[in-house]
Amino acid sequence: MFRTLKSIVSKYFDLIPEREIYNLEYCKELDRHSRIIQFPGSIIGSIALLGFAFDTDAKLHPEFPEMFYFRIGFTLLCVFYIFLILFNHSRNVQSRIEGLTWGYVLYGYVLFTTSFFTGRIADDAPYVSGLQMVVIILSFLPLPRKTLFIYYPISIFLFLLSVFIYKPDLNTPAAEYSMQNLVLSYVLGVFSGLIIERYRFHSFLNHLLITKKNEEVTKTANELHTLKSQQDGDYFLTTLLFDPLIGKEFDGNAVTINTLLSQYKKFNFRGKEYQLGGDYLSVYNLILQGKRYKAFINGDAMGKSIQGAGGAIVLGAVYNSIVIRSKMDPTSSNRSPERWLHDCYLDLQKIFETFDGAMLVSAVLGLLEESTGTLYFINLEHPWIILYRDGKASFIEDEIHYYKLGVMEVPTNRFISVFQLQKGDKIICGSDGKDDIVISQSGRYREINEDQNLILNCLEESDGDLESVISILKTKGNFSDDLSMISLEYNLGSFSKPGIYWEEAKKFIKQKQHSKALDILLSYNSALEISIKELKYITRLYEKENILLKAVEYASLALENFPSDTSWMFHTSVLYKRLYSIYKSKSFLEESQELSERVRLRQPHNIRNLIHLADVCSINGDKDRFVYLLKQIESLEPNNPKLIELKEKT
Repeated sequence: MFRTLKSIVSKYFDLIPEREIYNLEYCKELDRHSRIIQFPGSIIGSIALLGFAFDTDAKLHPEFPEMFYFRIGFTLLCVFYIFLILFNHSRNVQSRIEGLTWGYVLYGYVLFTTSFFTGRIADDAPYVSGLQMVVIILSFLPLPRKTLFIYYPISIFLFLLSVFIYKPDLNTPAAEYSMQNLVLSYVLGVFSGLIIERYRFHSFLNHLLITKKNEEVTKTANELHTLKSQQDGDYFLTTLLFDPLIGKEFDGNAVTINTLLSQYKKFNFRGKEYQLGGDYLSVYNLILQGKRYKAFINGDAMGKSIQGAGGAIVLGAVYNSIVIRSKMDPTSSNRSPERWLHDCYLDLQKIFETFDGAMLVSAVLGLLEESTGTLYFINLEHPWIILYRDGKASFIEDEIHYYKLGVMEVPTNRFISVFQLQKGDKIICGSDGKDDIVISQSGRYREINEDQNLILNCLEESDGDLESVISILKTKGNFSDDLSMISLEYNLGSFSKPGIYWEEAKKFIKQKQHSKALDILLSYNSALEISIKELKYITRLYEKENILLKAVEYASLALENFPSDTSWMFHTSVLYKRLYSIYKSKSFLEESQELSERVRLRQPHNIRNLIHLADVCSINGDKDRFVYLLKQIESLEPNNPKLIELKEKT
């Protein structure tokens, strides 16, 4: 309860570490805003209260001549500030008294004096409304939010002190009405002040972070904007912005990587040839949950030359930011590959949605695990990924489940695709430039290739080599669009096969002599040499012997070496839940939920897994997730008998 309350308070008051980290920069920003408004504000303030001082106050409250000095005091402060500014401006200096310091002084004078003299005549509704106005003004001033909690209590104290000393008649309906409005003004001042200050701080923070992240790009852009105004200069500038965004981390022996990027638009600048277009690719090293991956992306932004390049730059900048964050942030790097890809897609989609359909990007996002050759990927209306195995090329997909980035309607059936590579396998992904070959041209009429298998034939002819593929494609016709391709060849050994004692162990399994079968499998195999098939059988044998801790140990080992087996991942998740039912260890339940969530990202319509996951969430106390999963199950199989059992737990 205390933690929940603390979380709510922290969230409402926006108690984030960035406030302390960037407090100095934020105060400087507030100081700058204060300087902007103070000079015109002082000019207005120097004459604003003179009418009250020399005329209105004397007519309404002749018994209170001291009010004249409050009014004149404010005018004198404003006049002093005007002369101070003019004097400093003539010397081209800035005084420390300007900005926030003067804001504290001037507003404090107005609020505190107004509170005191309004308390003396609190039965006069127009003067109370004047205090309300002064109270509300604080929420709009560029002052730190601590000012709210310092100035308002002092103001209230001075008002009540004055009421106590001078005892105005507050028993009339009009006075009671005014007091209620005054209380509301303080309440609204606090709440509106917090809201406006939060917006002001986050605007400052976003601007600061964007500035820091793009400092190098902005510096390059500013330097080049001063040099060129012609079209080739703009193209050259865009090229300089684009090139640093292409990641090429090709180290390691597990995966051999080749890339090819040829933009359709070529131009010359200062005697050199450059290219510009909407295709983008990158390959990075990434560590997730302690395992090494090759994170790759191949995208094709809508539009030609400068328009397409703009989309590619946005894609590259956001993707690089995601990868950098994953490398630096322990929380981000502790996600499963499925969750990382899913979150990466959502981050990119949110950015491109802001263009309201004016900038669309097709892409393939992928992760290739180096130790096992497991490929995780999402295809966003990009040409299908190609598998080159044993001299044959084929597509590993047959349909698209995602729309392009930037399409406002996000598909509900999205899921992460998983594919298992073998030693020597090569996957190739590329933009539609490899397919859109101009076969023949007569005047304005062009015949464009429509055979999607053309690239497969060319890959087989070139033995899967990208440079050779381009040469062969050129013999078929001319390129009509940007062209980009990534090739990743998996080099590690294949999975071990069952050992020589496997057949002997199978005999005991058929005879249901599980302990003897276990002895054989465990006696003649080391943990490094044992095959995945044997690991799974050992797991099931331990299950039959009801030794679940050992069963989970070997199930996890099999999954670690063969994570593409989704059904086994589900089985392991169920095993962890069974362990929790015995030992009541929270870690077992968390591991069960983690694996089940990964299965859901791969197979969102797997009813068995959804039911299992909902049950785990219910046991784990994750009520919101439990209710959400119930709705998912109900939409798929409303009459499922397990659904009724789960609903009884709500």
